[in-house]
Amino acid sequence: MRKRIFAQLPAVFTCLITAFACLIAGCISPPSINPNDNILVLTDQDVPESTIQSMVEKSGINADERLSGDILGKSVTIVKLRGKTNHFGNNNYHATVPYTKVWIPEYPQTRDMNVQTDSSGWWTLYVVKDAGADLEFSFIYEKEGWITTKTNVNTIKDEDNLDYAIQFIDPFYFNVGMKPVVESLLRDNGYPNISFENAMVVTVGKSWASMHDDRLPHGDEGAIVTISPASDEYVGPIYFDESVFPDLDRSYTSHDGGVNWVNMPVNTYYVSAQKEGVNYKTVKFNITEADIEAGVELFIASPPDSVMGDNDSGPGEP
Repeated sequence: MRKRIFAQLPAVFTCLITAFACLIAGCISPPSINPNDNILVLTDQDVPESTIQSMVEKSGINADERLSGDILGKSVTIVKLRGKTNHFGNNNYHATVPYTKVWIPEYPQTRDMNVQTDSSGWWTLYVVKDAGADLEFSFIYEKEGWITTKTNVNTIKDEDNLDYAIQFIDPFYFNVGMKPVVESLLRDNGYPNISFENAMVVTVGKSWASMHDDRLPHGDEGAIVTISPASDEYVGPIYFDESVFPDLDRSYTSHDGGVNWVNMPVNTYYVSAQKEGVNYKTVKFNITEADIEAGVELFIASPPDSVMGDNDSGPGEP
């Protein structure tokens, strides 16, 4: 799923989406954010709050000390995580969604931390962790009236990661365009009684593919996705064609790279791809009962944290 998905929808519909997005942006007031709400302590080692706060405040100029793995004689590191919400459904590729809550379902208490995107659509979180102990995080993005979205699982190491991104879907675009189009497509092609409950989405991309990179298309054409476990309980894979439209007859990626599965049951899934001469990452999704209760409808792995391969050819090239 990319910025031009369902490109065949009438131009007037696209204009309505943009107008709706502008209306929302104009009505948003920035929330009150406590700066201490973006520090997550996940260690039992005793490090004074004042030390943590000081290192966070000086994170830009003192990153080596913060990441050293030795803070006051403790085997502790403080990593900085940062990302943005891309406004999926907006004609402007650089559009973001401000004041969106971001939390970590593996640590449900983070839902109360008030980590949010700022006016530019970027969020920041510091994690105080035991040095050498990798953690696994997903991120949930939620905003009143929008489509609650969960990412794939990311590994948090002893280093900063400043380029997370999510394709956060405009509610008007989803409810008026995307959801009914997918339901209609499936009902006309062998699934007469289906209703859209959720979808899991990946991008099979070039090595440089990223929501932070202006080069498009960023997909790797000709790849066949793999998923484990396979099941008849969900529909897919459904590949997107060159016009970024779902094609039930397609059996490999277009240069868009988008692939999705519809109505995923609760489970843990591993998704990768195969193409001669190319090696791809495997992404992991945890879909849980708690996600369903939290209202998650979309599970999305966005570049650069999706099914990226080592093919470094340019946009649209083999």
